[in-house]
Amino acid sequence: MDRRRFLKKSVSAAAGAAALAATASGRRSLARGSNPPRGGPNDVVGVGLIGCGGMGSAHLRKLVQMHKQNEMVRPVAVCDVWEKRLEAAVEASGAKPYKDYHKLLEDKDVDAVCIATPHHWHAQITIEAAEAQKDIYCEKPMTHWKNLKDTQRVVEAIARNDRVMQVGTNGMSDSIWDQARERVRAGALGELIHAQASDMRNGYIDVYDPTRSDPDAKPGENLDWDMWLGPAPRRDWYPGRFLSFRVYWDYAGGVSSDFFPHILTPLVYAMDLKFPKRAVSSGGIYAREHDDGRETPDIVTINIEYPGGPSILLLGGVANGDDLPMKIRGTKGTLTFEDPGAVVEPERATNKEGKREEIEREQGGSLEGHWRDFLQCVKTREKPRSNEVIGYHVMTALHMGIHSYREGRAMEFDEEKEEARFL
Repeated sequence: MDRRRFLKKSVSAAAGAAALAATASGRRSLARGSNPPRGGPNDVVGVGLIGCGGMGSAHLRKLVQMHKQNEMVRPVAVCDVWEKRLEAAVEASGAKPYKDYHKLLEDKDVDAVCIATPHHWHAQITIEAAEAQKDIYCEKPMTHWKNLKDTQRVVEAIARNDRVMQVGTNGMSDSIWDQARERVRAGALGELIHAQASDMRNGYIDVYDPTRSDPDAKPGENLDWDMWLGPAPRRDWYPGRFLSFRVYWDYAGGVSSDFFPHILTPLVYAMDLKFPKRAVSSGGIYAREHDDGRETPDIVTINIEYPGGPSILLLGGVANGDDLPMKIRGTKGTLTFEDPGAVVEPERATNKEGKREEIEREQGGSLEGHWRDFLQCVKTREKPRSNEVIGYHVMTALHMGIHSYREGRAMEFDEEKEEARFL
């Protein structure tokens, strides 16, 4: 079987399994006060953390807390290229230290890995972890924006090795996405026309500051710069590239790959969307204080069109904090996500008998809830809520959007060939 046929079969089978498991597994893990099943010591999942920076440390703190609460998880290994972070991780967890993730993957006590590296490492480490028979919790985005084939290779590796993968869009543990999905499937909104979401921020954000530095970071002495670069182009050491990698194209995609996975993934899930048809993006670095060497825009929009509808508008930035309300629009009604959950307003022109409906979320999203869903699926071998197939669909749209921004041209997706191309 050639690569394309294998990929299609993998995605089709995984999507079917995910659809069957979405209600049973996803909703079960969201029930109030529920915990994943626990058993004896052999049922504890040993986790190896690869990348002990800001988000990696957050994961480690959560895993330590869950272990103390007698959850079915224990951090057993940590890995980082910077000794300062590695030593702090060992002190926080008591886990075994590794400077080379390959050695961590060889550790028999590691059942699953948490990948919290810069984005350019996500695909390679995920694939190697799958080949090493580890289950995978990978921070968002699932892969680097540049090459969609890396995303496809991840899907193939997960299927080929029968692994469980969760992408770290932890807001997906919020029950409101299931509740919205039920209303969409029931036809409450009619035919889907449009959706919108945003993540707008302002003020100082340290991980978006390319002028950051830390005198404790000393390449060649306590930091392996060449290992950190890995599959990225060779560059001379510059502290901002290391500490604020999100604003450099070599390692990330700025707002588009940092913020947008959190808001696009639930919309794709709630509306049962798959591959996009077309995407176009615009934006720029407009704030004068951001003339600091960053490469990614401080304001960006992506318009994504799906076959037969809907279209989705994503807006994100780091120079203004005024958000768009998150909405799904249909021919018969509009669903707006707002506290304490969501509201469905009927379209009076086409749905005169429709009534306003208030939906109260059953449980909010959390990092702990996302980990519980993953750990439960490690035991049951079901698909997690934010699995690699949803990740593939999301990354296809973001891949197209970022390339569109950089080239100033729209992109379209050929679903038969599973290839994106410029119009």
